[in-house]
Amino acid sequence: MGESREIVTRREQRRQQTFERLLQAAREQFSANGFDRTTIDDIASTARVSRGTFFNYFDNKDAVLAALHQVHMDKLPGIVDDLLARDLTTAERIGSLFNDVVEAAVTLENYFRATTRELDRDLATPEKSAARTHRFLVAFGRILEAGIGCGEVRRDYPLDFLSQMLTAVYITTIRLWRENTIVEMERDFGRAAGFIAEAIAPRRVGSPSDP
Repeated sequence: MGESREIVTRREQRRQQTFERLLQAAREQFSANGFDRTTIDDIASTARVSRGTFFNYFDNKDAVLAALHQVHMDKLPGIVDDLLARDLTTAERIGSLFNDVVEAAVTLENYFRATTRELDRDLATPEKSAARTHRFLVAFGRILEAGIGCGEVRRDYPLDFLSQMLTAVYITTIRLWRENTIVEMERDFGRAAGFIAEAIAPRRVGSPSDP
């Protein structure tokens, strides 16, 4: 009985290792060649597996991309944990979120363009989009909630609404970059971060009347 369990465990470990090799191979190929120019054979060869083995794990190249995107989404709570643990203002935390995008796009442009194309697919798949958007809302909401306690985030709008606005600006700015609408990335992402940081800040004396 124990030996049988051990065999199953080893099999599961090998399967997980092959899965990870395929993801790493896809990262390397997408980084070097972009998504469109990378083939399933390229990924399988880099992972040192057969084409048939590839299809034991993924239905197609898009499925690999979705898995890579999920890996990055799974890291989002940890990124927010790190920002909340540092002695930063809410505006600085928001700026860091946008700066991370700039850094990823500059250092790994092909790979970042590949993984962020999932944001475009979300528009055609509302059921997937809703789940992914919810994860952004929860993560960004934590940053804003911490800012409320420090007096750095306005209270005249619900927290959920402010989180929606931050998420909307963040995702839309990435989409604009993907469409090549944004040319000077560091400048324009900095502007977007500054704009939303100002928008969520408490109202100053002399501001227009409350909504």
